[in-house]
Amino acid sequence: ALLSLGSIIRRPYLASPHVSVATISEVNYEAMREKCGIKAIIFDKDNTLTAPYENTIHPLASSGLESAIQTFGRSNVAILSNSAGTADDPGYEDATEIEKAMNIQVIRHDEKKPGGLKEVMDHFGTDVITEPSQLCMVGDRLLTDIVFGNLYGMLTVHTLPLCSGKENKKDNKIANVIRTVENKALYANWVGGRAVRKRTLEHKVWKGEEDCSLILVDVDDGDATEEKKGGEEN
Repeated sequence: ALLSLGSIIRRPYLASPHVSVATISEVNYEAMREKCGIKAIIFDKDNTLTAPYENTIHPLASSGLESAIQTFGRSNVAILSNSAGTADDPGYEDATEIEKAMNIQVIRHDEKKPGGLKEVMDHFGTDVITEPSQLCMVGDRLLTDIVFGNLYGMLTVHTLPLCSGKENKKDNKIANVIRTVENKALYANWVGGRAVRKRTLEHKVWKGEEDCSLILVDVDDGDATEEKKGGEEN
């Protein structure tokens, strides 16, 4: 964890995603598979697939998850959470409940994001994934999900949190505050944010939206931008 923190301090552009969308349902998974060399998808769970600490797919994420499964196959779509499937989950009870409720595998890992590459690679196996650039990491947290993916050369997709207001009442309060700060720092129109975004790391195969569009629906410039800058209202 300390090594990862040091990497972020030295290279803040690790937190800059290749693609930014409002929800996972705006992602072109077929283009990822056909043109970007991606063979498997890793999703964060809370506020990416579901409301916080719920095991039901959020309506805004349902079509995206279905598309990912249809494109890559259910065995090549998995959840990487910093709670379920970790040492904080005794007997992996939460992970097991999620798998039963959502029919998606939860990766077991001792090291939390932005660590945990070995467990991820072991989960998919070398018959599917031979190098991290064949993976896509999708999540709503810049300093965990996106840094994890970028550290190891994955394709990274950042989403806005699915929930706000009362719907987000179960969210971890500290994580909520940090997420808001992250999004303001990267997306707000200031010199630091612009400098970081300009240094977004290149993916081994995908060279940008102009070369291969991975966004099915453009994020609304008004609501989405304000959400990124200001976070959720509680």
